[in-house]
Amino acid sequence: MPINLIAHDTRLEGRTPSASRDTLTIEVNESTPLEGFFDFAVETALGHIGISRLSIMAHGLYVRDLDTTAIQFCAELISYQTVHNFARLRGLVDHIVLYVCHAAETHMTRRGEGDELCRQIAIAANAEVTAARERQEYTFTETCSFFDCETSPIEFGEWEGQVVHYGRDGQVITEFGDAPAVAEPAPTRPDPRFTMRR
Repeated sequence: MPINLIAHDTRLEGRTPSASRDTLTIEVNESTPLEGFFDFAVETALGHIGISRLSIMAHGLYVRDLDTTAIQFCAELISYQTVHNFARLRGLVDHIVLYVCHAAETHMTRRGEGDELCRQIAIAANAEVTAARERQEYTFTETCSFFDCETSPIEFGEWEGQVVHYGRDGQVITEFGDAPAVAEPAPTRPDPRFTMRR
């Protein structure tokens, strides 16, 4: 039976959601080789007849010097230089969900590179991909006693802003959520604040 896999880069603060009978979790950080994560994901998929949903929880990054975006995941990041690694999951994963701010952005860079990166992930893995164009909010709570503190699991709740669902071929299947704010049209009647008096 296919399993769900939650991959949490711990630079995104909060506790990783708990594993269950049908969901495994893995924590990665700045010292985890990206290849090590993909080794684990492939091994997990082969041991469970595939991965139904791979959820990646991480920060989205804007790399100013290169005018590009990336996902802060493992030591090497997920970027144009590393997206080819998703080909290792080809035929092993059905759906990838990116819980990442601006993962599918179209306005932060001159070329809308977040959108293209998500398309390349879908094509390389031959999997559907869901990602947000906007900043995503998440919550967790920390409860402290005299001796220690305990953190609740990260909870993303509802998506913020526009969300894109890409097909296995990298084409947009659907977009949902709030559309970007449309500029107000010019007034159709004269506005007395701007009308010259004679």
